[in-house]
Amino acid sequence: MKDVDSGLRDIAEIRSIMERSTKFLSLSGFAGIGAGVVALLGAWAAWEMFTADNVALTYTATVADLQPDTRISLVLLGVVVLALALVIAWFFSRRLIRRHAEPVNGTVMRQLVLSFAVPILVGAIMTLLLFYHGPLWPVVPSMLLFYGLGLFSAGSFTFGEVRTLGMIEILLGLAAALLPEFGLYFWAAGFGVFHIVYGLLFFRKYHQ
Repeated sequence: MKDVDSGLRDIAEIRSIMERSTKFLSLSGFAGIGAGVVALLGAWAAWEMFTADNVALTYTATVADLQPDTRISLVLLGVVVLALALVIAWFFSRRLIRRHAEPVNGTVMRQLVLSFAVPILVGAIMTLLLFYHGPLWPVVPSMLLFYGLGLFSAGSFTFGEVRTLGMIEILLGLAAALLPEFGLYFWAAGFGVFHIVYGLLFFRKYHQ
C-alpha cells in the first residue's frame, strides 16, 4: 500500500514539473480583483464624461458629438486604466514568480506575453482608429473582442480559466455590438465585474 501511495505521489510530482515547464502558473487572483476595481472606476468616469456632453452610445453617435476636451480625456482615461491594471497584475504576480522560481524571461513567459500582446496592440490601434474616424458604437465591442481574443490565446500557456474568461469577454463584445446603447454596461461587466469574480474564484481555487 505504501508503495502505491509513494508511486502516486511521484506521478503527481512529475505531472506538476511537466505542467510548470509548459505553462505559466504565477497568476494572482488579487491581480484580477485589482484590475476589476480600476476598470469599474474607469467606466464610471467615462459615463460621467458622456453624460456631461449629453452623448449616448447609439448607432448614430460619432466622435464629433463629443467635446474636443472629452475626446482627449477619454483616450487618457483608457491609457491610465490599462497602465494601472498592468502594474497591479505585475505587482501581485511578481511575488508568485519568485515563490515558484519561474524565469521571467523563460520560453513559456515569452509565449504568454506574445500571444496576449499581439491582439491587444492590434485592438488598441483599431480602437483608436474607430474612435477618431468613425461612429462611436464599435469602440466598446472592439475593446472587448480583442481583449477576449488575447486572453483566449494566452490561455494556452497558463490556467484554463483564462481561456474561459476570454470567451466571456468575446461574448460581451458581441452583445455590445448588438446593443450599443448598453455598451458601457457591457464594458464595466467585462473589464470590471468579471475580473473581480474571476479573481475571487481563482484565489479560492488556487490560493494565490
